[in-house]
Amino acid sequence: MRKSFIQTKPHLTLLLACPIIAVIAWIRRSYAVDVQLYDTYYVLRIDLIAELLITITLITSLLYWITRNRTGFPQLTVAHVLGTIGIAIYITSTMGYPPNNAVDTWTTFSPQQYKEWEDMRVRFMGAVVTFGAFQLLLVANLIVKGVKGFRPQTPDR
Repeated sequence: MRKSFIQTKPHLTLLLACPIIAVIAWIRRSYAVDVQLYDTYYVLRIDLIAELLITITLITSLLYWITRNRTGFPQLTVAHVLGTIGIAIYITSTMGYPPNNAVDTWTTFSPQQYKEWEDMRVRFMGAVVTFGAFQLLLVANLIVKGVKGFRPQTPDR
């Protein structure tokens, strides 16, 4: 059975996604996201969030490269790689509000604007939690690779 590029070289797939995420973040560099942690609001720029996502993606790519000679579950690899890339692109391309909006200028919100702002924050935190959940697939795959041990890869016919 022929394996896909994502199954055989997940580290390259993740590396190729990093410039795409960086370009999207560069285009939207003036956008920001509010994160509420207990009673404190943190305002984070999208380019800083993208740097964190790219760093996690690069570390993940390195882990896949280190364990490239060990066999794991290909389904876990595909789910992790596609989930990581998809959520990272979703966060950098759709989250955040533009500069000089009602949040930045302290003008009064209409109820509809406030609801949209709250919904965006909830979607952002949901995307971050989903991104973290996909990283658990990497941990599970690394455990499987460690248990299965070293098996040289044979060429597909």
